[in-house]
Amino acid sequence: MEELLRQLHLHVHLVMDKRTYPGWRDIRQNRLAHTFYWIREGRGVFRGESEFAVRAGMLLYMHPGMELSMETDERHPLQITMVLISAMQGGGDAGSWRKVEEALPLPFLLEAHGEAAHEFDKLFGEIEAGWVPGQADGELITKGALFRLISAIRRRMREAQTGSAQSADAFERAKQAIDRGYAGQVKLSELARSCGISDSHLRNLFQRHLGRSPKDYLSVLRAEHAKKQLLYADSTMKEIAESCGYADEFHFSKSFKKYTGLPPKAWRDQMKGGT
Repeated sequence: MEELLRQLHLHVHLVMDKRTYPGWRDIRQNRLAHTFYWIREGRGVFRGESEFAVRAGMLLYMHPGMELSMETDERHPLQITMVLISAMQGGGDAGSWRKVEEALPLPFLLEAHGEAAHEFDKLFGEIEAGWVPGQADGELITKGALFRLISAIRRRMREAQTGSAQSADAFERAKQAIDRGYAGQVKLSELARSCGISDSHLRNLFQRHLGRSPKDYLSVLRAEHAKKQLLYADSTMKEIAESCGYADEFHFSKSFKKYTGLPPKAWRDQMKGGT
């Protein structure tokens, strides 16, 4: 799923702010798209595989194929911002593309309060304000806000899964430190202390959210950076090793082969059609 998000390309089909009225009912009209519903105001009932109440501060994500019927509360009509998108995965090392019809790694329902609700409300407002059909600038602005929305949803998911805003913040800080400092000598024990948690807690957080240890995450990240240089630059193995945080060419080759199955030069030759 992480690979899917890394190679995700989005196209926005429709952004609409819907103010309902007493007695309003509707169904999900386009079940071929991925759809976000942000409940800005009011209350109502949604029915899909089950029936559930919705209210202001709820965010729903529906993948293609899901059915939904909606009904507003008589006294507190719903105001909903709806965003319809299609998704493609591709542009990776193999250069292939496919339409994403399965669910993105996002929750079906997320309830936001306080700062989280304000953040979602602001992002949906940016999406709505920026979207101008047929205009490239509007599309770029909307896509940028949409990717930030997806990132915010996943951050709030991790916070909910962790059960502690403090632990979620520690994970985000540690991950960002590795993401930005991969080229240097990252000492995970010092990183844990700087985030105010133990080494074991750091390992547990990474295992829970990314399915791998901090050390393994760092190794994969370095390999991914090395791949880009192997593909798109004429850097030598020594230069790549130095710029990606490896101790030397030997450690670069050994670590890279562990995650790709090939030494760096052989991988470069294969990806560029060499022998």
